[in-house]
Amino acid sequence: MSEIEIVQYSKIDGMTAFFNNVAYRSAHLHSEWELIWIIENSMMIICDGDSFVANEGDILLFSPSLIHEFKKIDESCTFMCLQVSPEFLGISSLTMSNSVHLDEYICAEDLIKIRTCLFKMMKKYVMQDNLFQVYCKGKCALLMYSILSKMPMSTLSSEENTSRSKKNDRLVRLIDFVNENYTHKVKLYEFAEKEGVTLCYMSHFIQANLGQSFQDYVNTVRFNHACSLIAKGNMKMSEIYKESGFSDYKYFVKTFLEKSGKSPDEYSKSLSSNVNKVKDSSLSVGLRTEERFFNREESIALLDKLGEARKKAC
Repeated sequence: MSEIEIVQYSKIDGMTAFFNNVAYRSAHLHSEWELIWIIENSMMIICDGDSFVANEGDILLFSPSLIHEFKKIDESCTFMCLQVSPEFLGISSLTMSNSVHLDEYICAEDLIKIRTCLFKMMKKYVMQDNLFQVYCKGKCALLMYSILSKMPMSTLSSEENTSRSKKNDRLVRLIDFVNENYTHKVKLYEFAEKEGVTLCYMSHFIQANLGQSFQDYVNTVRFNHACSLIAKGNMKMSEIYKESGFSDYKYFVKTFLEKSGKSPDEYSKSLSSNVNKVKDSSLSVGLRTEERFFNREESIALLDKLGEARKKAC
């Protein structure tokens, strides 16, 4: 299974918007521009080998085909996400070299306007009033113009586009390799041989593009698979650590403490206490993700909360 995310346009062709609550989303890429507004809590973002923290209120922009990964810091992070296809904007050949915090290029006054635009557009998108598609398409185009016109944009040459495609293809093959082999001892040299490169080169390639070592990435995949098994609630911990590929129980516990601040048993208890707080249809816990997409009612409630906060800030 690859980590190329296929974005679905369920309401408006070429764009989609949603609220998401993320504890972990593994390294992935997609062909859309992605704008994220952090609503509650913070998260660590690993993007094209660099890592940084996104705090409440921050707005971030990711260019198409850019590998990125999300991790909670303390509590899971809630954000608004807008994904827009390059074809919708008519800028298929334009890109940025990396993700950006908008406040690096846009003044505070204009950021307020951007948040206001996002809020109004999201409200229309969720409520689906008459002509909401026309409103959202227009707002989205103007919003992206106001942002991209201030960004360090560049046009990809055919050689650069080919190089990026080759790099992303290798990353997808690497992620597939780990997904297929993480339940037992994974040997990086085997993947390096398949790719026709040295072990040293592949180690540096992974560190540069995923911002972590190969072993760290494998442990993260194992940890998230263990989380999915714990969430099902029908296996013993002694079975889960073996099923997830950990070499022994002590290492299993150590990994959980490092990544969640809890032992496996404590993590299980925390899930049990929250199991009735979310609807099964909106919760996704698995090998590549631990996230919860807001349904319509939850989105409206969060928009109302944001609206009240905006009134108090005025």
